[in-house]
Amino acid sequence: MSALSLSMWWSVGWVVGAVVVLLVAVLLLAITALARKIDGEAQGLVTDLDSIAQKTQGLHDVGRTNIAVRTIARCLRLARGETPVVFKYANSPGWRE
Repeated sequence: MSALSLSMWWSVGWVVGAVVVLLVAVLLLAITALARKIDGEAQGLVTDLDSIAQKTQGLHDVGRTNIAVRTIARCLRLARGETPVVFKYANSPGWRE
């Protein structure tokens, strides 16, 4: 091989290396831009979910209210001398009294 052909391969290597570095830089910038966009969307969703949680806070008390009403009704039946109502699913694991 002559010195001319060796020096040509060096320039080809530099060009290929520069193209690879340029592609990596472009991909890194694209990934960073997408990550920022996703972060912005996530922040918006968190804000929306917090708003929804505040607006539906009262629904968490419905279960306790239902239990209180059921207890009051049971006590009134007992006070009247009626037989207590036995709930069919009272012994199931998901039953909340």
